[in-house]
Amino acid sequence: MNCFYKISFAFAVAAFALFPLTDTDVWWHLASARNYLEHGLAQDDPFCWTPSRSPWINVHLYFQLALYGIYKMLGTGGLVLVKSFLWGIVAFLWVLPVQKRISFCTFSVAIFFAFVFRYALECRPILATMTFLGIFWNVLPRLLRPISFRWFLWAFLLLGVEWIWVRSQGLFPLGFVMSACAIFFAWKERQKGERFALTTFFVLLLLVPLLHSQGFWLWRYPFALLDRLMGGSSSAQIFAAEIAENRSPLTLLLNGENALSMLVLLLTILFSGWIILTQKFRSENFRVTWLLVVLFLAISAERNLTLFFFPFVSVILFESRFPVNFQKFNANSFSKKSEQISSGRSALGMLLLAFTLGFFGRSLAAYRNENGWMTVSENRVPAKALIYMQSHPLSENQKLFNDDRSGGYLEFFLPQTKTFVDGRFILKDSTFMANYLEFAREPQTFFSAADSFGISRALLPIRQIPLWQKLDSAFGKNSVWKNIYRDDFYAIWERKIF
Repeated sequence: MNCFYKISFAFAVAAFALFPLTDTDVWWHLASARNYLEHGLAQDDPFCWTPSRSPWINVHLYFQLALYGIYKMLGTGGLVLVKSFLWGIVAFLWVLPVQKRISFCTFSVAIFFAFVFRYALECRPILATMTFLGIFWNVLPRLLRPISFRWFLWAFLLLGVEWIWVRSQGLFPLGFVMSACAIFFAWKERQKGERFALTTFFVLLLLVPLLHSQGFWLWRYPFALLDRLMGGSSSAQIFAAEIAENRSPLTLLLNGENALSMLVLLLTILFSGWIILTQKFRSENFRVTWLLVVLFLAISAERNLTLFFFPFVSVILFESRFPVNFQKFNANSFSKKSEQISSGRSALGMLLLAFTLGFFGRSLAAYRNENGWMTVSENRVPAKALIYMQSHPLSENQKLFNDDRSGGYLEFFLPQTKTFVDGRFILKDSTFMANYLEFAREPQTFFSAADSFGISRALLPIRQIPLWQKLDSAFGKNSVWKNIYRDDFYAIWERKIF
């Protein structure tokens, strides 16, 4: 039955991931891929008229090229389908090593959690990271065996995966961390020659980023991500405090944002910590250690949810001895009722599974509109406003202000217009970040900046992101600006010509 449960879990995750594109960064990735194919590797920001850090490092290039190829062949529908398929592959990779017999009840719980966290299964570079980590998760134990020809094949496979990973997402050092955990726990049991081979493999793994152009800068890039996570610099502190997906689950829960999923995430984190402290595991020590690593990452930022979820399912739900000990405890204490307890757990699992699948079926209606199945969540991007801007373009000396969520969309569909900002905040300094957010809090600072920078048009989200509603209201009271376009989600303001 284990194989059936593993495959079913993968299919369920794939089904839950079959929702329209909601992450707006996908458009920035597509624009970056097109720019690379047309102009080569950029050294400076090709999209924004505001200053960015130099050199401009695009660590997501391979992910972007794959994304762009799918888009050109299959469109946005193809992106949704491939995203769904790959998340199913990710789910299968992470539960594949499970040896303990999976119960129907724990399987149902895993399906329930996957449903609650389904909107984290987006079309983002984290998909590449979770795929590559899943390969490491399965292959690393094979490097802890005696040296053979296959050992070298597995080692070269991981080195190749790491090489692709370096240009797919900045989280590639997680491959170093997982490898270090596995080697550390196997070190005492290895012979001298095996230790030398493992050390050589690890050193080569660390050197892989240097095989790329901009290798030194690629190696340094993850330190900026760590700074962003820890809030070490002033720009990182602003980033962590103001950008939703970079705030901790507890902060989001207290603010009432994504309350259900954040509550469930915090409960699973607490449950995982309790299990780790009180129970024994059948899985290797490095897997439990890895769960601790991603548990810390999940506590730090909501965007790391998927890093935690799949190890949680594999180690806590499917490999923990807790369900077995619970059954033994009941069998010893209540021998006459043990069968009833087992039947009760199965019934509970059935109810939970039916509840989850029922709600999933009802949620599918939200993915449809009058034209059929949606492939893009249009309330998150300025789809209709873009049509207006395409028919009313800015002149070369006019500048546009936009929010970060719509930046990538404009860069892809309106390449002739430079944007104010896109989702790559990591390439901006603290002064820019502070000024950008101040525009939303104190609209007068925007009008002063617009005079200084020569901004003549502003595109604002007016519903999905409440942050900009105050500035939108201030525009209506300013006689210098006029509203030239408005729909349910976006407004365009333009400076009057006197």
